[in-house]
Amino acid sequence: MWLLGGLVAGLSTLLLSEMAAALPTAGGKYVYAREAWGPAVGFVAGWAELLVARGFSGAAKAVVIAEYLGLLVHGVNIPVAAGTVVVLFTLLHLAGVRTGRTFQNATTLVKVGLLLVIAGAGLAAGLGAGGGAPGPGGTEAAAHALAPVTLLGFALAYQNVAFAYYGWEDAAKMAEETRDPGRSLPRILLGGAAVVALLYLLINGSFLTALTPDQMAGSKLVAREAVAGTFGRASGTFVIVAGLLILLSSLNVNFLGMPRVTLALARDGLAPRAFARVGSRGTPVPGLLFIAAVLFGLAITGAFEWIIRFMMLVAISVDTVVLAGFFRLRRTRPELHRPMRVPGCPWLPGFALLLQVLVLAAIVGTQPRLALGGGAMLLALLAAGVLTARRGPPPRAGNRTPTGPTP
Repeated sequence: MWLLGGLVAGLSTLLLSEMAAALPTAGGKYVYAREAWGPAVGFVAGWAELLVARGFSGAAKAVVIAEYLGLLVHGVNIPVAAGTVVVLFTLLHLAGVRTGRTFQNATTLVKVGLLLVIAGAGLAAGLGAGGGAPGPGGTEAAAHALAPVTLLGFALAYQNVAFAYYGWEDAAKMAEETRDPGRSLPRILLGGAAVVALLYLLINGSFLTALTPDQMAGSKLVAREAVAGTFGRASGTFVIVAGLLILLSSLNVNFLGMPRVTLALARDGLAPRAFARVGSRGTPVPGLLFIAAVLFGLAITGAFEWIIRFMMLVAISVDTVVLAGFFRLRRTRPELHRPMRVPGCPWLPGFALLLQVLVLAAIVGTQPRLALGGGAMLLALLAAGVLTARRGPPPRAGNRTPTGPTP
């Protein structure tokens, strides 16, 4: 499942890299959907990403941060702690884009280092036990491998794996603040997706080395059990602190990317005009405050699993439309300068789109109530997009004035 998630993320990144290089403006997938399908579909892509794909994911991260804090400090109120996390991140980003970027760079280095330590500790624990964790031997492992996998089980597992990968494309939202985006964005996007996939495969490989499937199924914190053989009693505290640092870095991405989507929507008349204002320190302040309010409202619910399932249904639906826009842009906008072109067209891009369609079909077919809710929301957004788009055609992406590059 982790291999499939990495494959989908990698192939999708290929297509988005070409579109990002050809349309290097703030907004990310909203821009590509708008240019390919028009302002109404762009409205759906932008607002669905804001309110659900990124809003729900940010809220889910805040909830898990609060739960991890509760494991360290007894008596933590999860909704209150989750709301406080959102407020603190809002204050961080009001200090300016440089502050948010510096925080991201520093915590990303820490995050990668911690993931490598956890993976190494799990491998050491497993290999130290004779090539695998103590417990059932190869016969039971084979039985696990032969156990039937239902389509519902596949869909639920993929939604969680896709959530872990989600965000690989967020750098595209800051295209206007990137130096030489035509050349650097494809490198950033593809390199980031590859590193993330390798890290996830490495860490899950270490878990499988240290623990049996039954041990993992019975654990509420698999990483803690995997590194226990190396760190002993300190393993629980180490994993919780590492998880907190990793989640803080991940949540910061939401605060970096989401206000840029509101900025792009407002420029095209698809969001309140106030969202187009950029503060003296480079932050779209009205958009940031709006995003903070959305995240705060979702975070104080304290929900997690439902948030993930609903978010990924909507996100995969929107991604399917955006990736289909790749083919339309190739046909309708041949004049766009494309510093990077996807190889193997149309077969490789077609395979990427087919994977998205098959995964979406599995989720919809196995979770009809969830699909009805997500579909109703997307239809409501489409109706709002059609009404809003009637105000007038949006300006072309190529005619925008960049806000200026940052290092």
